[in-house]
Amino acid sequence: MRIDQISPCHVPRTGRRPVPAQTSAHWRTATSRSTIGGRRLQRQAPGAAIALLCILRAASAADASRIEVTVSGVADGPGLIGCALFSSATGFPLETPRHALANVRVTAVGGAATCVFEGIAVGEYAVAVVHDADDNGRANTNFLGAPTEGVGVSNNTLPSLSLPRFEDCRFAVVEGETRRLAIALRY
Repeated sequence: MRIDQISPCHVPRTGRRPVPAQTSAHWRTATSRSTIGGRRLQRQAPGAAIALLCILRAASAADASRIEVTVSGVADGPGLIGCALFSSATGFPLETPRHALANVRVTAVGGAATCVFEGIAVGEYAVAVVHDADDNGRANTNFLGAPTEGVGVSNNTLPSLSLPRFEDCRFAVVEGETRRLAIALRY
C-alpha cells in the first residue's frame, strides 16, 4: 500500500500544496445525503442550524423585559451607584453580592444616575440602590446595622427604624415590557 492511500491528505504529483482527501471533504458541502431504513435523508449544513439558532435567540430576546431605574438625590462626591435586583426576600436589601439576581454599577452625573437591567423574565422583583461612596462594593452600616451611605429601594418605601421589606418594595414585570422606576436616595 502506498503512503498517499492511507494519508488524510493526498499529495498531487504536480508538487503543489496538499489537498484534503475526498473522503474527509463531505462535511463541507451544502448538504449531504444518508439512507436510514431504505429512505434517503437530507442533512443540512452546520450553517443552517447556526442561522436558525440566531433567529430563535433574537426572538426570545425581543420577548424579554427590561427594567430602567432612575436614581435621584445623589450627593456630590466620589463613588459609584450600585443597583441590585432581587427576585426574593432573601438578602434584601443589603446582602447584594450574595443574594441579588443582578448587579449594575454606574457613575452619577449631576446628582442622578440610571441603571438598566436587560433580559428580565416575567415575575416579581425589588430593587435596592446604594451610593457606594468609598467604592468597596457593599453598603456600609453602623454598629446598629443602619446604612451610613445613601440608600434607596423600589417604591421608595424606606422605614425610619428598620430595613425595608421585600413585600413592600416589590413590583411586577410582564413580558416584553420596559418597567421604569424612580428611586430617591436617602442619606
